Amino acid sequence: MKNLTTGNDDSRATLVRIGILVAIAAMVATVVWLGARTRADDTGTTGGDNSSQTVENTSVEQVAPETAPADGVVIPTGSDQVDGYPTGFPGTDLGAVALQVEVAKAQVGFDYDQAVTVAGLYANPEDKAVFEERSRAAVALRRQHAGVAKEGDVPAPASYAVTPVAYTLEELDTGYYAVNLLSYVTLTTADGQVKDSLYAGTQLMRWLDGDWRLVQGSEADIEHLVSAGQPQAVAPGTPEFDKAGWIRINGAPQ
Repeated sequence: MKNLTTGNDDSRATLVRIGILVAIAAMVATVVWLGARTRADDTGTTGGDNSSQTVENTSVEQVAPETAPADGVVIPTGSDQVDGYPTGFPGTDLGAVALQVEVAKAQVGFDYDQAVTVAGLYANPEDKAVFEERSRAAVALRRQHAGVAKEGDVPAPASYAVTPVAYTLEELDTGYYAVNLLSYVTLTTADGQVKDSLYAGTQLMRWLDGDWRLVQGSEADIEHLVSAGQPQAVAPGTPEFDKAGWIRINGAPQ
């Protein structure tokens, strides 16, 4: 991940656009564009009621700190893998954050099949079709922003990279969390323009069948999150970042 101040000295001082991103993979999402530069060389949702699902609520521990440590929080890793993607996240509230981090890191390409595979792997089976459709829409939007065709091969130097940097966490019920994730995003267009941004998105996670799963959530849950307001995409190291309650992820660029 490039330092956002390199080649873009005014990126944090002149946030050229703040807006609501289409809620494809999240209930609430914001994006802050930090600026654009030329590449030098090579390189949300609608509700369905999940009340009938069985939640394994006796195994979920609350280990996330209430006060943000100065050096950030270490996010746990999965204990297993499926097709190279981590699974088997711990039955803790930070395990829910770990799933959100891995989903963000995996959804970085322009390949529809890869995006659908990731959605199918991490989604609750009852909500699988919903997340697969969101993933297809997200890929189409990335392709549009990169200036490449909706279908087919993606020409160099077009690329898309995500680096999670901070999170917040809200317990909606035992074994059921809303995870907000703040990420640096770098989008390189087909003509070599590099666009840096901060993205904040929200996902719902349930502890189901011994692992964390993405769930669609009920209309009441979504209305609650929207009315309560979710943390906005603001730069780390600013008063707004601390005021929003973001907790840094240990080892992430700041």
